[in-house]
Amino acid sequence: MTAGVEAVRLNSDQFPLNIQIGGSLQTLPFDSPSSEEQHLEKAHVDTLISTEGWSINESNIGAIWHRKNRVSDLSSALEGDVLAQATRESECIKQSLLYSFEDVFWLDHPNTQLAGENKWLQLRMAKKAGLDVPATLFTNIPDQVKAFYKQCNGDIVAKMHTPLTVSMGKPPAFVYTSKVTEAHLADLDSLRFSPMIFQQQVKKQVELRIAYVDGHCFPAKVNLSSNDEKELLDWRKATPTQSNWQHTDIPESLVQKLRVFMDSMNLKFGAIDIILDTARKYQFLEVNPAGEWGMLEAELDLPISKQIAQTLIKYSQ
Repeated sequence: MTAGVEAVRLNSDQFPLNIQIGGSLQTLPFDSPSSEEQHLEKAHVDTLISTEGWSINESNIGAIWHRKNRVSDLSSALEGDVLAQATRESECIKQSLLYSFEDVFWLDHPNTQLAGENKWLQLRMAKKAGLDVPATLFTNIPDQVKAFYKQCNGDIVAKMHTPLTVSMGKPPAFVYTSKVTEAHLADLDSLRFSPMIFQQQVKKQVELRIAYVDGHCFPAKVNLSSNDEKELLDWRKATPTQSNWQHTDIPESLVQKLRVFMDSMNLKFGAIDIILDTARKYQFLEVNPAGEWGMLEAELDLPISKQIAQTLIKYSQ
């Protein structure tokens, strides 16, 4: 119980082993105000979620913070084809019931988050919002990559849009941003089977992670003690002892543009990555609709979780 509001936590990977979810749709007759003899049919819909210690009905839910979805690992109870089918069916039913909640505020709805992961759309909408965006190429055409490399004087990097692997019950593995060299240009044949993202390398002064919550920005800059070129290119490669977060400020003009951008993506929450380049321009890289922010709060005491709670309460009224 916080601020007079009751909250419960649902770990999505605990369904169906440790969480029960049941959806009920019934047709109930009721008297029409226009005629005592006429009856109309009204659908009564509700979903019950229960586990050890608590249960709640859809009708009693005002707001939901959707962090991330995880698929349950049923291998301790099932195997073979039955395991595969039960896993698919459980995930389908779970999403069908929960994602269909009506009259509930989502921060953010999973379908909105999924749509918001479209990096091409992100860059286009960021540009429309007035944000600076590095020159970017999404392609499986080798000649385009070679021309782009020449256009950017050899300063380009390669990225992937999706995780490298996704395993049941395990978080997805991702590929780090990598420098493209002349040697890579001579070996682009496989590109026709799997397109990639290529982007002009930004000469960075500092790299920022901005936690965005309902129009509020909580910025931090990463401090790297590494001299490794690969780690400097992508701070996620560095070990925790080689990186930490520091307080920083961003101009109000950037905040305003981020609000316009996030509104255009229908997102009220996101972890935004931006580079302040050597020309003092804030270059937008991407937004992760369910990105990490805990390290910013833990290291810098930024009140991100408080703002999340206040947002949920605000829109649940």
